[in-house]
Amino acid sequence: MTWIVKNSGVQLSDNSKAYLDELAKILPFNITITDGFRTPLEQAIQMAETRQEQIFDGSGENLDDVYRDKEQARAIQAKWPDTQAMSVVIKSYIAQGKYISRHLLSDAFDIRTIGGTNNQLDPSQVSQLVTALKEIGLKIVEERDHVHVEVLKAFSSTQKKSNFIVIAIIIGALIWTTS
Repeated sequence: MTWIVKNSGVQLSDNSKAYLDELAKILPFNITITDGFRTPLEQAIQMAETRQEQIFDGSGENLDDVYRDKEQARAIQAKWPDTQAMSVVIKSYIAQGKYISRHLLSDAFDIRTIGGTNNQLDPSQVSQLVTALKEIGLKIVEERDHVHVEVLKAFSSTQKKSNFIVIAIIIGALIWTTS
């Protein structure tokens, strides 16, 4: 099938696009990419929206419940709801080589599962998507309305081919030794 971006503002690395092209070959349905690279301000806005959702849904969660780097999440949340101030904190951590999200490195993208008008997925499709993402070597986090995908290594079109070659060699060796 195919993948599309939600709008022209969604920026994806060539590496992410290569993985998405491979994913599209596997999936029997279309997917929509809702987010890719983020600037520090875009990350701050996203985090402020997440914090607002946490307050409205009454979950009692904080940003440090969502992000692995608890210290950084708390420091950013301390500036909430001022997204400009939050982005300054994010930039200060980036200067130290610390990234609260792989979106800041262009190493992450989000796939819509519910909401929006295009390509909403039913539970069976979400399950197929998660399986396919793992099959091609991507790290995922299932979130409320999307699957967050992290690209941790460069895509190689020979990944699957090399697996088939190894299998063929093993089978050939087994046939040779039994004949």
